[in-house]
Amino acid sequence: MKISSDDSDDDDAVDDDDRARRAERNGTKTKTIKMTTISTVSTSMSTMSMGRRGMRETTTTRRCLRRANGASWTTISSEGKLWKRRRASGVDAAKRGVVPRASAGDALAPPAVFEAACGAAEKKGAQTPTTTLTLGFSAGALIGFGALLMTCVGGASPALASANPGLSAFLKGAIGLPAGLTMVILTGGELFTGNVMVMLSGLLTGAVDAGKLARSWALSYVGNFAGSVFMAWMAYTAMAAAAPAATAAAVGIATTKASLPFGVAVAKGVLCNWLVCLAVWGTMATTSVAGKILAIFWPITTFVALGFEHSVANMFLIPHGMLFGADVTFAQMMTNNIIPVTIGNVIGAAVFVAGVNWLAYGKK
Repeated sequence: MKISSDDSDDDDAVDDDDRARRAERNGTKTKTIKMTTISTVSTSMSTMSMGRRGMRETTTTRRCLRRANGASWTTISSEGKLWKRRRASGVDAAKRGVVPRASAGDALAPPAVFEAACGAAEKKGAQTPTTTLTLGFSAGALIGFGALLMTCVGGASPALASANPGLSAFLKGAIGLPAGLTMVILTGGELFTGNVMVMLSGLLTGAVDAGKLARSWALSYVGNFAGSVFMAWMAYTAMAAAAPAATAAAVGIATTKASLPFGVAVAKGVLCNWLVCLAVWGTMATTSVAGKILAIFWPITTFVALGFEHSVANMFLIPHGMLFGADVTFAQMMTNNIIPVTIGNVIGAAVFVAGVNWLAYGKK
């Protein structure tokens, strides 16, 4: 059977079409495989990137969680959510009878400050007599510096006192004795008026006995007196108050203080050392120098501005005025000021600071 050439050409055309369709299908499959592969790789890379970012975020979040208010915090991760759980709170600690401890720069709670005062009493009771006497001398001299500054600034401003007595009183309080007590606290001086509160707190809680209390009070008092009188003599020798206004202030201050009725001097002493011991209390509540300075400033400024009497400051102010010619005898200084003011200082510290805080925080 003879096949025509036209039929052969048709068959060849059909074969070519089949081959073309098969090639097209194969190409489509190849492209599909390539696209699928690319998509898979892209998805994997995206997932890995998100995983790494999530890990970084989790790590950063964990690093950001810190201790706060005496509490310990724990981070828990669950299905991408971070939960914080307080493991021990200050309230729980208080219920257990645990006194919270403050980190650097934070204020201690009042019960912890009372405990700190009792601890300070133990340390003071363990000091040698020479140490207490030496630090007492230093404290008296430093208070003398503050009293001298008050005399030469606020005291030597008669025009201000006449024009604005209130502002003049505030100036006397703010410039002078706050600086003196700051130096005492920062150098660890033994100030009698503060020791009354500290040592009595220790006695009431059993941290020290009566013998250690008496020794601390006596040695710090003698040291304060010696240091204050020495500073008065040094200030006079240096003519620190040689200006007429300052000299008049030194003489006037000494004369006024040595003329107080006994009962008035006692009352002024009570109110003064109530405030002074609150200043010392405040310095025990903080670990920062700035906090101690601020704790000292307001109570001391208050007592000076209001005209209350501090026995150790007067151990400088009256002899200093006497050296400049104040008509005051040693007997008048002692009977009209130093003795009654000391009695008042003891009462103020013992009753209104040590006693009150023992009843509130130390009595079992």
